[in-house]
Amino acid sequence: MLFLILAICIVLVSLKQPNFPSFATVQSIAYQIPEMGLLTAAMAVTMLVGGINLSVIASANLSGIVMALIMTKNIAPGTDNIPVVILAVVVGILISVAVGAVNGLIIAHFKIPDMLATLGTQLLFNGVCLAITRGATVSGYPDSFKFIGNSTIGGIPTAMYIFALALLFLAILLKRTPYGSKVYLYGSNKVATMFSGVNDKALIIKTYVISGLFVGLAAVILTSRFNAAAQGYASSYLMLTILIAVLGGVNPNGGYGKVSGIILGVLIFQVVGSGFNILRLDSHLTTAIYGVILLLAVTVRMLRTAK
Repeated sequence: MLFLILAICIVLVSLKQPNFPSFATVQSIAYQIPEMGLLTAAMAVTMLVGGINLSVIASANLSGIVMALIMTKNIAPGTDNIPVVILAVVVGILISVAVGAVNGLIIAHFKIPDMLATLGTQLLFNGVCLAITRGATVSGYPDSFKFIGNSTIGGIPTAMYIFALALLFLAILLKRTPYGSKVYLYGSNKVATMFSGVNDKALIIKTYVISGLFVGLAAVILTSRFNAAAQGYASSYLMLTILIAVLGGVNPNGGYGKVSGIILGVLIFQVVGSGFNILRLDSHLTTAIYGVILLLAVTVRMLRTAK
């Protein structure tokens, strides 16, 4: 079904713009897929256990700001320092992982609903970002860092390699490890999972830590591609990550979802987004259409589940 939707989207856009199926279009879409795909993976992995992570964007912005400050404070403008860049990237990813751990601990040990817990941490870290930057944008990074989000290797954006490796890791984790089996079992039936001897608290914490890892990788690519970091960046991505995850076949109630579906969902979204730009649709109308797509995707999934 996803392949069919993708084919229909390409055909419809091509009728308006005959040169749409071109290498330039593919490369343009490929630049945007990694960041959205990684954020969607971060959202999807929590949805597999019947949860949600509303703090993905706030966490990504916090990581980006810290990375930006490390580089701008320790590298003179116009120069480069690869060890400092590596340090900034590692610290940025660790911050997102720590945020994921905090979310997991709150949800697992205090039994706070995942939506409320991650909404609370979203507001918390948005406030931290504002306190650190005072609303300003931190920009001006060395070329070695900008290389991550703005360069190509063999004609393929560098960030696509990061995205591919990250999704391969997630696919192996979900399909080839005991952790993956526990995730699907817990998402399908929480009570049965607990009676089977699975440590549900540890499972939830691990899941949100993995979500934080993907957020950290997305933060590196976002900060590099935008060449700037600030509170509020990519705020519209939050709804879209949920939309793409559901469109890609992830059950919002947990228990079902594939990495291949996430990839197709991201690809469809990017093709549709590019098509909307070509058709010159109003941005507000585009947002409304995304909302309709999300409602339709959820409705179709619920009807199929009912059968």
